[in-house]
Amino acid sequence: MDDMATTLAQREGQLRVSNGRLKALARLDGLTGLLNRRGFDADLQVEWRRAAKLQRPLALLMIDVDHFKLFNDTRGHLEGDDCLRAVARTLALAAKAANGDWGQAARYGGEEFVVLLPHATAAMATELAERIRVAIEDLNIPHPTVHTGRVTVSIGVAAVMPRDLAGAQALLNEADANVYAAKRLGRNKVVAPGPVGLLEAS
Repeated sequence: MDDMATTLAQREGQLRVSNGRLKALARLDGLTGLLNRRGFDADLQVEWRRAAKLQRPLALLMIDVDHFKLFNDTRGHLEGDDCLRAVARTLALAAKAANGDWGQAARYGGEEFVVLLPHATAAMATELAERIRVAIEDLNIPHPTVHTGRVTVSIGVAAVMPRDLAGAQALLNEADANVYAAKRLGRNKVVAPGPVGLLEAS
């Protein structure tokens, strides 16, 4: 009986560890290793509530790889995957380095990524967005069918002082609107809210 109880306890412990690993994997994007959409959505709600409670700002960057479908069509899906992984590594490093390891990068879907920035103002988030834009351009991933000749990104910035849970969607909507504005303005740009304005590639 003692042996059986010990075996059952060991198996229960192994099951808990396995379940923990499965939960962690369910939050990750298989291609890039970043948080996936589900993991990001959960973290956004947590950070929104924390920011509302502490009355601290919360910022979000939405990043879209410019002309990615064209890149895939001309370079192939394997190189497309390599491109997304390179972008993801750059975003993860930028998020981690941002003001004391508090940023969180995620793959939002397809060629879209997001970076969640607790405690960041619009100006801080815009500065980081411009550093990311330059860093992606400096990867020098060839994209010969576009005028830049290399892979670039368009970035939309949003920043708010959270006040209620329902407002988290407004943060996403503003970042999404700004990334589309960056694309309409010619891509390889950062568009930020309000007086921070537009940053263009030099």
